[in-house]
Amino acid sequence: MAYFRKLLIPNLVPFLFFIFSFVLNAQTLSIGQFSVGHSPIQIEFEDFIIQNKNSKIRASFKKETLQWMRSDKNLLTPRVVLVIEIDSSLNPVYIKSDQQLVIPLKKSNMYTSKIYIDLFSPQKIQIFQNNQLIDEIVILAKPISQSAMKRWIDYSCLPYMVNLKGIQTEYVSVGCNLDLMGPFGEEKPRLEVTLSSTNLISPLKTTPPFTFYFDESSTIETQLINSQNLSPNTIELSATLPLRMPRLRLAGGLGPYSYTNKNALSAHGPNTTLSYMVYGKLSLTETHSLKAFDALIYDGVIFNNSGLYYSFDLGRLFDGRVIFGTLLGFQGLHYRYDETAQTKFEMIYPQGFELTYLHPFGQINSYLNYGMFISTTQDVYRNIWIRYGKRIFYELNYIAWGKEQDRIDMWGLSIGFPLAQFF
Repeated sequence: MAYFRKLLIPNLVPFLFFIFSFVLNAQTLSIGQFSVGHSPIQIEFEDFIIQNKNSKIRASFKKETLQWMRSDKNLLTPRVVLVIEIDSSLNPVYIKSDQQLVIPLKKSNMYTSKIYIDLFSPQKIQIFQNNQLIDEIVILAKPISQSAMKRWIDYSCLPYMVNLKGIQTEYVSVGCNLDLMGPFGEEKPRLEVTLSSTNLISPLKTTPPFTFYFDESSTIETQLINSQNLSPNTIELSATLPLRMPRLRLAGGLGPYSYTNKNALSAHGPNTTLSYMVYGKLSLTETHSLKAFDALIYDGVIFNNSGLYYSFDLGRLFDGRVIFGTLLGFQGLHYRYDETAQTKFEMIYPQGFELTYLHPFGQINSYLNYGMFISTTQDVYRNIWIRYGKRIFYELNYIAWGKEQDRIDMWGLSIGFPLAQFF
């Protein structure tokens, strides 16, 4: 117990300051509607072809600038700087890229410009001399044999068992975004799936990304065209959705707890007894919720700790897999030293935070959660927990409370399980 307390409790203020600063700094990685993501698959630049016809115009990748960018639709795609060099005899010259008109910089006998392109959704880059189109730069991808190593279905798709068929030899990325549709308490899910691949275009000649909407468990089949040989590709995309996405979820927990309590005259413990837990979460939005809990041990000693907290995601790290959330609220606490003592009650106001790691250690759709409440007064109150699991989860918990002559320390391991869901 002493070791556990010494390991987790000291230096809380510097630790919280570090976490808060780290989150704020991590948020500066956002770039407009995109954020920097991790590299889910290995990009081989030899797999990509730069095509143009004018011998006075050259283009090449600046390989060290490769970044994976995540859009607000959770689509993760690689971007890289394309260096364009144009002979100075072609004057005046203009570059049109992704609806932008770029004026190149002149260096000695060459015009040059560096433009970010999305390798999985490359737009044609047009070169103009005055108002005359003199060249087009096109990015294509070679067929690849180990497509399973070059395809990425994002973590955001995993809860819905998204599966893709029909793209065998192409780089591809798939991302998912879930919406709730309908009046509050009666919403039904709609899954937006976005797909991007270098060589694929639609029969309308539009380029990726392509969007699929699912409002039920189903398969969508369509045809996309390979832009290199104009051959049709039959694509099948399937997803599994629940009929409802309830906002209110309740869970319970049971497990052995060891406790020691004392007052001015005597002390008990360490003793072991069964603990009873209830957890509740009401989702307001994807990032905001109300969370409640109740923890009880009853063994002559009574310790009942209930709380209601407003939780919101302050920041996301490591491509959204680590979530830093705050817990702002209050608690009610009942305590009785033993059968002969009077039960005491007080309101307390510790505030807390949570760090949640999604899909830890390769365990898909699992989570690892670390959190704590810290007293806002000089009275002793600490509540520290670590949870791991899916629907069924395991929790290691330490709680200490003290006021005047009373003090209780307790820790234990419990197993949590879903009880009910509503709305």
